[in-house]
Amino acid sequence: MTTIFDLRDEPDDWAVEINEDITVNFPDFFENNHRIGSPEWWESTEFDIANGKINHAGPLLDEGELIDVVSIETLDKDYNSASPYGGGMPEYVIERDDFWLHESVAVDKLVETESITIMPSGELDETSIYIETKVRVW
Repeated sequence: MTTIFDLRDEPDDWAVEINEDITVNFPDFFENNHRIGSPEWWESTEFDIANGKINHAGPLLDEGELIDVVSIETLDKDYNSASPYGGGMPEYVIERDDFWLHESVAVDKLVETESITIMPSGELDETSIYIETKVRVW
């Protein structure tokens, strides 16, 4: 298993703008929540784990334009993917940049993505912030 991205290893400046935006738009948010990226936030936060299988890694023709993407089939039991009786969740496509360009990202490899969706409004809406915190491939 290869960790191709771990936000914990990145400088903490990635969270500065997020915290500033939340402070401006939702001033009460930090009364009951730790600042994003702080040691307390990392320790107290429960992250979502998603598992999948890479179906495509490389150029893909999309509306007449070649784009470099990774296509991942979700394999979590919540979606019953890869099951003959489950409806399954369609694969999702991510544009290849940053850590997705790692040499271990290849067809038929398994992927585990750790993430969190921060909901400063308290609801899953246009103000929600999705953050990938760790990605591993094997």
